[in-house]
Amino acid sequence: MKNLDNTLKTILIIAIIIIINLISLQIFTRIDITKGKKYSISKYSKNLVGNLKDKLTIKAFFTPNIPSPYNKLERDVKDKLEEYKAFANRYFQFEFVKDKDKEKFVQEASRYGIPEVRVNAIEKDEAVIKNVNMGLVIMYEDRTETIPVIEGTQNLEYDISAKINKLIKKNLPEVGFLQGHGELDFENKLQNIKKQLEANYELKAINLAENKTALEDAEVLVIAAPKSKIPLDEQYAIDQFIMKGKKVLFMMDNVEADIQTQPPKAEFYPNDMNLWFANYGFKINRDLVYDAQSQNVQVQQVINNRRHISFMRYPFFIQVADFNKTNLIVKNLNPITLFFASSVDTSFAAEKGIRTIKLASSSKRSGLQDGRLNIAAQRNTNLKYAKQNILLAALLTGNFSSYFSDKSLPDSLNIDTSGMIRDGSESRLLAIGNAQFISDDYLSQSNALFFANSIDWMAQEKGLIQIRSKNIVAPKLDDISVGAKSTIKFIIRFLPTILIILFGIIMWQNKKRRYKRFGRFMQ
Repeated sequence: MKNLDNTLKTILIIAIIIIINLISLQIFTRIDITKGKKYSISKYSKNLVGNLKDKLTIKAFFTPNIPSPYNKLERDVKDKLEEYKAFANRYFQFEFVKDKDKEKFVQEASRYGIPEVRVNAIEKDEAVIKNVNMGLVIMYEDRTETIPVIEGTQNLEYDISAKINKLIKKNLPEVGFLQGHGELDFENKLQNIKKQLEANYELKAINLAENKTALEDAEVLVIAAPKSKIPLDEQYAIDQFIMKGKKVLFMMDNVEADIQTQPPKAEFYPNDMNLWFANYGFKINRDLVYDAQSQNVQVQQVINNRRHISFMRYPFFIQVADFNKTNLIVKNLNPITLFFASSVDTSFAAEKGIRTIKLASSSKRSGLQDGRLNIAAQRNTNLKYAKQNILLAALLTGNFSSYFSDKSLPDSLNIDTSGMIRDGSESRLLAIGNAQFISDDYLSQSNALFFANSIDWMAQEKGLIQIRSKNIVAPKLDDISVGAKSTIKFIIRFLPTILIILFGIIMWQNKKRRYKRFGRFMQ
């Protein structure tokens, strides 16, 4: 009878576990104990779907029976969409498209721009290649956005929320890239940056020499690496843009460097505009920063008439890791790399009532060159790394005053200054002593995130930064003492054995007591 009771109890427990699992498959629940709520959608995403004004539908196309490891992806995507739904209002809905006719399924997916992709799989101990669909289409009013291929869930929330944001906002903020003075070519040198930003912004080239009103609709202006001075009439247009509370990124490449020549050459571009910049509380100095914390480059040397190739740290390709951990733009960022960067000076900004936020600095072993520059890799072994934390990027915020408020422009420029704004609205500027780091030739993932976060911050899209930053840095283990490490290792190594021995002793003692009782009973 007792054995029957135990059997019934076991069956009941198993049944309860099965029922709980079946219910959990139908009802979304999640307990996220990670520090940054890495597996939960952000407040920004919750607000996005909680304030929908019209029906938003997400259709997921996942080919049935996708091989491992992609089969888990469908479940993860469903969990993420369930979480969106849990915080959304009545206008949010999603569905996983199913069709027994594979050809029709593929055709419908293709109609929304979701292609078949080839994945490797193991079937019956053989490697095979399968064509599968793994994408989402998001529909709002008469507009659609597509995530053609989902290969992982690391950036899934950012991808979904960015698409929803783009659908909801009929007019995305406009970001202009100044052209006409040797800046990074908007059409040919910024392709990867454009891909990173185009989901959330209208991007366009701004040429003030050709169109005086080109800044009218822009919210943010990027000035990236002008090789010559920006003329006064264009400076005036940019100045008034700032006075209206619009934002500008000043990214200056002061040094023209060529490391392919023998010896390598470096000189300053004729683009010194610090007199103008100083009005807004900063200068990008006419110097060249070097740093012991730097990237490797390939070097060729001729020794005994034989050519040798080796790698060595090149102090002018700075790996910047000293970030302001309190600022959203950089607080979760991995190191970025700057190429032939100059230092930034904001020491006089406070006198003008301008607030400054230091974003990035050199390491504790760095230095500066000015005047005659020497960038040869082999010749810089005697560089003195006597300086530390040289400022490389800074934010400036406040009510700026017009550079032209006490100046008269030449009549030859034919500029109407009658409507000049002398005291500006609250605005934001970003000063960086480098620009090449965003060009297609030098762009890394960290460099792209730094720039994208900067644009988001300038355009006041902080929510996007929060989502993008969640998955950048893996959580670090806390440092512990050597003694604590030894203790933990000892516990891990011997605790299971000790517990088994203790369990054996207890069982042996119990058995011994039972034998004694049995012996007394038999006597």
